Amino acid sequence: MAPDLDDRADASPPSLNEDEQPDFPTTGIDATKLTLTGIEPASGPFSGGTPSVLRGSGFGDDALVRIGGALVQPGDTVVLSHNRISVVVPAGIVGNADVEVTQGDDTVKLEAAFNYNALQLTPSEGSISGGTLIELTAGGATFDEGVIVEFGGEPCADVTQLAPARIRCKAPRHALGRVDVIARWSDDVHPQLVARSAYEYVETLDAEMGGLSGEPISGTLNVAVMNDLGFVIPKALVVVGNDLRNTRYRGLTDERGSILTIEPFLKGPVTVHASAKCYQKGSIVSFDAENATIILSAAFDLSCQSGGEGPARRGALGALISGELIFPGVDEFGVNDWSIVPKPRASEIRVAYVFTTRSSSDTRNPAPDPQGTMARLIETTAEVGQRGFKYKIFARPAGLAVYALCGIERTDNMEFTPYVMGLARNVVTAPGEENENVNLDMDISLDRELAVSLRDYPAPSPSGPSEFRVRASVDLGGEGVIVREVGMKQYDIVRRRVGSDTFRFFGQPPFARVLEGASYELVAGYYTPDTDVPLTTQRRTGMPQNQTDIEITGFLGIPRALSPATGGMLPSDRTLRFELEGEAADLIIVDIADGTGFPVWSEILPGDARNVPVPDFSMIDGQADLASGFLNWTVTAVKIDEFQYNQFRYAQLAPRYFTHTAINVLTARR
Repeated sequence: MAPDLDDRADASPPSLNEDEQPDFPTTGIDATKLTLTGIEPASGPFSGGTPSVLRGSGFGDDALVRIGGALVQPGDTVVLSHNRISVVVPAGIVGNADVEVTQGDDTVKLEAAFNYNALQLTPSEGSISGGTLIELTAGGATFDEGVIVEFGGEPCADVTQLAPARIRCKAPRHALGRVDVIARWSDDVHPQLVARSAYEYVETLDAEMGGLSGEPISGTLNVAVMNDLGFVIPKALVVVGNDLRNTRYRGLTDERGSILTIEPFLKGPVTVHASAKCYQKGSIVSFDAENATIILSAAFDLSCQSGGEGPARRGALGALISGELIFPGVDEFGVNDWSIVPKPRASEIRVAYVFTTRSSSDTRNPAPDPQGTMARLIETTAEVGQRGFKYKIFARPAGLAVYALCGIERTDNMEFTPYVMGLARNVVTAPGEENENVNLDMDISLDRELAVSLRDYPAPSPSGPSEFRVRASVDLGGEGVIVREVGMKQYDIVRRRVGSDTFRFFGQPPFARVLEGASYELVAGYYTPDTDVPLTTQRRTGMPQNQTDIEITGFLGIPRALSPATGGMLPSDRTLRFELEGEAADLIIVDIADGTGFPVWSEILPGDARNVPVPDFSMIDGQADLASGFLNWTVTAVKIDEFQYNQFRYAQLAPRYFTHTAINVLTARR
């Protein structure tokens, strides 16, 4: 059994709520007998994460569920009743998978009941009017320029390749409901990639998406308020406009978290603020869309704490991966030595480290080397197996790749220099289980070079950034990202004081054979040492490997305070003002922390906005103003490919969508 994952890996998506359960026909089966009659939805992406409900009878609190042989995280297995179990589907192999429920000594199975789709869609729903930008990631396959994408039989427009295994397109118009998504080619060489019922057409945004939708405002404005867990917030105060004392458009949301304003002369653009006890305030500024869903994050308020421990919840389990590092040599079927790595000198040894890919370059994996594992192998002491040297690592349950770096390490300071690499792809790990015989051929020479140049970055300033950094990661699409880091040393990050110097990355693997279809993800920026902020960065994905320089140009400027000046009093008109030079931004996010030091307000603004309204809510009975004292207002300016402000969605606030980012923390007093 693998050790507990605890909080070392990313949190799993929430299970379906009681009032969100799909309908199933009544089985009429005795509730005391263990049976399994269905799972809904019965398909989802190969990457896992689909909330589904199992139907049957005889379910108890100790029920365990397996899909495709992989254990569903116990913490994601919620027995709703004797007839229903809510689960979050684990990662799996593309194709049909059996579904099993085990309780005590009894196990029931539905064969081929769940289908792992060959495509992962982000987002997985959008407006019936079409135009939603969708990213599609292939599992175990790559795209090319000839690919045709269809949603419910209708072609997806403006297909753009982002990386070998990832494309983007605009969803076509379609009627309400779920549709199949197919990626196909006009020839008979490529097999179709099919995602059954993978995309849902909806009339308005739901709790998960949040943001703006619909036509321009023409007399009607629908506002919904929800929290960041996806639940509606009844009795939330909604105010249209910044004049809280005199506005005609204000009221409380109903039990569905919604409020409707109908006024013949109401036109956009408008600004909407929302406030609710136990939550930070939220605003969407200067938009023109008839539907707005504002998402509020929890505030730090001791009076809102439950005071109890809450219901017991089963924990999360990690996974184990084991196999052998197989080195090339004269013995094709036996164990070869490590001579592919240069011979160590005095005070040096040959060492190998084993890791898995990360879900993204901005996240971290659980440590691969808890007690009982072998993530660091020394040539002279490594345990010999059938064809190589044994390893065992701890990993997150997911679809991923496993890689090893082998090289020379100094014995005095443990400084490690990698020379070769091994990689195993399309590895699926299950909670609490060990994936064995994942062998890595250690034959990838690290002999390539990557060169990156920066242009058009902000000029230096006394209060601005002073260090240029470029970070390179190897993107394997749906299998994650290789971020080469051993101990505290990052091997694929280059720092410079001067931005005009070429940033060179040595010791890169060739994108051939097992790395066929890989690409680079580059994050380049101008940072402030130690604190990072203020900063301006760019993220480039799908970058090919070649011998010429990759040029990154056109950075956003650093946000600078205009009114008030640094540390000055909040202006009498309750408006914060800033300037932003350089490239034009698409979206501005302003987060305010008041005199308590805790975040209290989050505002969404269009990219050309430079004024941040901070109305005094104490003008309304039962509402409070910002606490007196210093406040920090963090301005984040971003660019997002093909972004349209009046179709903004909160899901787009994930950094993976940002091509450009500039951040500064400004101060004021109230």
